[in-house]
Formats: sequence, structure tokens, C-alpha cells
Amino acid sequence: MGRGGARPWEAIGRYRRYWLSTFIVLPACGAGLTLDQVLTDRLPFWLELPTLLIFVLLFAWISAGFWTALVGFVLLMRGRTDTTPGSPELHLAEPRLQSRVAVLMPIYNEEIERVAAGLQATYKSIQKTGALAHFEFFLLSDTRDPAIWLREELVWSALCESLDAFGRIHYRRRPINNKAKSGNVADFCRRWGKGYEYMVVLDADSVMNGETLYRMLEMMEGNPQVGIIQTQPVAVNRETLYARLQQFAQHLYGPIFSVGLRFWQLGDGHYIGHNAMLRIAPFSQYCALPVLPGRAPLGGPLLSHDFVEAALMAKSGWEVWFVPSLSGSYEEVPPTLIDDLKRDRRWAQGNLQHLRLLAGEGLRPAHRFLFVNGAMSFLAAPLWGLFLILGALGSLHWANTASDGSVITPLDWDWLVSPMPFWLFGVTAILLLSPKFMAVLWVLRQHGRKEHFGGAFHLVLSMFLESIFSILMAPIRMAFHSQFVIQTLMGRGVSWGAQVRGDQETSWRDALRYFGWCSALGLILAGILYPFLGAWHFAWLVPILGGLASAVPLAAWTSRPALGRWTQRHHLFVIPEEVHVPQELQSLGADRMAYMPHIEGDPFVQVVVDPRFNAIHTALQRNRTAAWPRAAKLCHKALEQGPQGLSNRERNILLTDRNSMLALHRAVWSTADRTRLAAWGLQSEAQVLSDA
Repeated sequence: MGRGGARPWEAIGRYRRYWLSTFIVLPACGAGLTLDQVLTDRLPFWLELPTLLIFVLLFAWISAGFWTALVGFVLLMRGRTDTTPGSPELHLAEPRLQSRVAVLMPIYNEEIERVAAGLQATYKSIQKTGALAHFEFFLLSDTRDPAIWLREELVWSALCESLDAFGRIHYRRRPINNKAKSGNVADFCRRWGKGYEYMVVLDADSVMNGETLYRMLEMMEGNPQVGIIQTQPVAVNRETLYARLQQFAQHLYGPIFSVGLRFWQLGDGHYIGHNAMLRIAPFSQYCALPVLPGRAPLGGPLLSHDFVEAALMAKSGWEVWFVPSLSGSYEEVPPTLIDDLKRDRRWAQGNLQHLRLLAGEGLRPAHRFLFVNGAMSFLAAPLWGLFLILGALGSLHWANTASDGSVITPLDWDWLVSPMPFWLFGVTAILLLSPKFMAVLWVLRQHGRKEHFGGAFHLVLSMFLESIFSILMAPIRMAFHSQFVIQTLMGRGVSWGAQVRGDQETSWRDALRYFGWCSALGLILAGILYPFLGAWHFAWLVPILGGLASAVPLAAWTSRPALGRWTQRHHLFVIPEEVHVPQELQSLGADRMAYMPHIEGDPFVQVVVDPRFNAIHTALQRNRTAAWPRAAKLCHKALEQGPQGLSNRERNILLTDRNSMLALHRAVWSTADRTRLAAWGLQSEAQVLSDA
């Protein structure tokens, strides 16, 4: 599909973005001029200029968030979310009989029981809609650990058996996991993409409502110019205090930001890499990720692929729509501050790589802005840190120098008569905090909605407590994000590894090892700055220094599931899915263990010895004739030394060859050597015969 002329929403989008740019730039410049009046003749030029430039940049950045939230708040209060005045909305059309959707779930060393439970919940939800004929499911594994890999196969087989879904739920493990998740999805598109018109990409912790998926299919069918439809997944199911804080914040503040974001984006929306439906043909044709020139981390393969794929789709004339009103889309957040920061480390590198794409030919302005905004979410941290350092230097100079340049004593506070610093601080605080109050006001105005957050009193109390935690954690994030940016710019890259999915606690030892430097920095700076700044100036730094100093206890305490459950019992940080649990989330735990296979001991031993497991595994492999000479030697080694004599790499060589696994299975069952039998968990020939 070509571009084919301007589309109705494009003129509206440009008009809205012009106003957004005006609302961002003019107040930022005005605030900068106001601050300049305060700093002129108070600071030397070398200190004044960088302070002003950084302040204007940061003020503009937080202004963008404020105006987005304000627009979303106004639209929600008026009962509008996805309406696009002056242009047609996304139409709905009954899916054709031949319309087929592949639901992809790429996995990498995941807890396969949780993955299968989520897939089962989504499958059953679609089944209830009566639209299952349009959907097929694919577990796409990049797992390297042979024990996890073998368990994936067995759980997949048991899942298919329990749902009677053989031929509808597929499993494949890539022998080589190049380019991580994006490479896994691309591999699917090359191998099987022509058999399907659309695909839904899920994360390993994703769950989606069947009616939502069917509605997305209707949107795709009714809008042949659309390449991607992105939902807004909401966070659920975590019990640690840290995760409950994140879940509550996302549910409460997320809607006004999401609706505002859609208002600016329209058909130039974003893609977050999961819980979205994509049209396979243009995705395969246009969305191959570029390899950046130079060495990693700023060069080489892109670590974050989703924003880039949306930009390439839009560049080729296809529309990308973010539809936050599509409910029934769920995900899970990292359970602890440590896990959240580990994910941020990967995102920091990926988002900074996006800056190298800004000059790319043909990219739409909205997607260039998304690249800049994504990078600023991490660059803002060192900029805030630098601004604070400049502010501290300015305070030292200001507190000891009169407006005429003469030195004054610390007790002479005539320089404080100017109200400008307080006005600027107040305006900045309003931009940062007012979206929280807007969100609460909107919830309170909706009939019955406040009960979904534990009632009006608990809603407001939770908002204030969450704000306190956010203020304390902000300097910790600032310190770590600054570290991530510096590491990336210095050439220290990071790879994309498996993520922690379940609730877990951070021990005091781990908290001290990971955050000890942060707490020490806060305490040292407090001890150094207080004597120089005095009580008044120091009071302005207490939230920052206090947050840094409390990093270790905050990391440890907020990781406790017991504290999270305590807040739930006392109706704090409640989310709607806890008040009225959706059926999809109920089924995650309801029959999760009903069909799960039980593996005792070494899975490699089980796949060699157990006839059924061996049959399942070998059916998923192919004959590697070229590898047989080496594999034959490894089979002999396994028989002579037992399974413990094989390394993981050697096991993988055998596991990927069908002939090797069949030969090893027959050899173990054919031996009469008791020592060899014992090595494979079989005590005697009589036991072998009875087990057979």
C-alpha cells in the first residue's frame, strides 16, 4: 500500500501538534527569562548560562507531560477518549472467514508454568467469543538452558492435551537466538507469516481478553490502511509493595496520559512491542531493523525495536493507532526496584541508540518526537543532576555575594526578597504533581469508579503515599539513570536477558551491594553541604539527599510481599482488577496446576528415559546428518559416563538431533549394565521391564 495522498486525520494532527509545541516552547522560554532576571548580576556568566539552558530544556520536557495529561483529563471529563473530530474513527468490520491471526508469545528462559497459564487464559477467553477459528497460537522459544527448554516442550504438550488444541497451539525453539525478541518475531514472519494476515505479539507475562482481541481484528478488517493497533496494557497480579505502588500509579494516572497521548498522535501512534495487533505483510516488507554503523552500545543491532518498527511502518504509508479504550489487556511489572532498574538499563541503551535515527529520511515528525522523548526519559536524569550541581554552586556564590558584588555574611538574607525563585519552584511543582490531582478528580467524578480504588478516602490517601514514595525514589532513579547514560556513552553495553516474573524479596545484603553507594552518596553530600549552605538552602535539598540516603532500606522494604499484602488488606494501592477480578486473571491460578506435568530430577535424563517424553521431543526436532559423527561420540560418552558427564553444550548438541535422541533412548533401554542403569535413574533390569 502506498501513501496515496493526505489522510483526514493528518491535518488535525498537525494542527494539534503545533499548539502542543507552542504550549511547550513559550512557557519554557518565559520561565527561562524569569529565572534570568533572578540570576543576572547574581552569578558569573559561566554559571548563569548553563543553568538557564538546562532549566529551559527540563521545563519544556515536563511541560509536554503536563499538557498531555491536561488534554486527557479534559477529554475524559467530557466523556471522550478515542474520538477524532473532523475525521472518521476506526471502523469495525465483520472478519472474513479466511482472516487468520497468529498470536505470538516469544519466550526466553521463562517460568514456563506461568507462560502456559497466561496462554491458556487468553485461549479460553477467545474460545468463549466463538471466534477461535480465526486464531492460532505460537510459543516461540529462544531458551538456551536445556533443562528449561525440555520443560517447555512437556508443558506445551500437556497444555495442548488439556485444551484439545494440538494443531492450534504450536511450539518452536530457534537453534540460534540472534537479535533476541525482534529476531524471533522476524523468524516467524519469514517461515509462517504468509499463512496469516495478522499477528498479535504478547510478552511472556501478557494476558488478553478474547473480546478485545476480536475487536482488534474487526478494526483491522475495517481499516485496511492500518498497520498496527496498540492497546494500553495495565499492570496486575503483583504483591510486593514496590509493584503495588507501580500498579496503582499506572491505573490511576495512566488513563489521562494515554487519552492525551492519543489526542496528539492519532494515526502516528506508538508501538510498545507487545499486546498489539500487526498486519504481517507490511511489517515483513518494511520493518526490518537497521544495523547502526559503529560498535555497540551506540552502534550495531538495535536493542529496543518497538518504536523503530512503528516509525518504519508509518514511513511506508501505513497508519499506527494507539487505542487506550481497548480494555482487557494485561501485563506484569518488575517486582522490585532492582529488577526495574535492570530493565531500565537495557531501555537506556536502546533509547539512546534511537537518537542516531533522527536524521533518517522519510520519518514522520511524530515518530522523531517519540525518539527524542524516549531518550529524554533517561537523559533528563544527568541533566537534573547537573542542574542541581549548578544550583548548589550558585547558592554558594549567591549566599555570599550581594547584588552589587560585595561579600555579605551568612546572616544577611536581603538577597531573598525576590519572590521569583518561589514562583518558579511552584510552577515546576504544579507541572509535575497536578496530573495526580487531575486523575483523582476524574475518578471521584465517575459514578462507582472510586470504589474500584478502595473508596474515596483510601484513594486519596494512597495517592499521597504513592507521591511520597515517588519523591523519595526520584533521586535514586536519577542517580542510576545518570550512571546508565554515562556507561552507554563510554561504550559499556548490556545484553537483553531473561526478566524476573515472580514476586521475590531483596535481601538486605543485596540491597546494600546494589544501593550502598547511593545511600553513602546521600549521607556524604548532606554532611558536606549543610555547613556551607545553612539550614535554609539545605532544606531545599532534603528530599533529594533524603531519597539517596534511604536507597538501601527503600529497596529492601518495598520488595516485601508481606508489606504489599498488608496494604491490600488495609485498602491501600487498590486497583480495579483486585475489586472485580476479570475471568482471564482468575483462570491464571484456578486450574494452573491441574494439567502441569511433573518432572523429577534431571529433565535431560527424563527425555532420554521416558518413552512419551522422548517421543514428544524427537517429534519437534529434525535429523542433522552433518552433526551425526560428533553426536555419535557424545552418545557413546553419555552411555559410558552417564548424563552427568555431559556439559550443557554437549547436551544441546544431542537434544537438537532427532536420530541422536532416538538412538540414546534405545541404547539406555537396551542395556543390561546395572551401573549404566543407575546412572540414568534405573536400578535394575527388572525395574526397566516393569516400567516398560
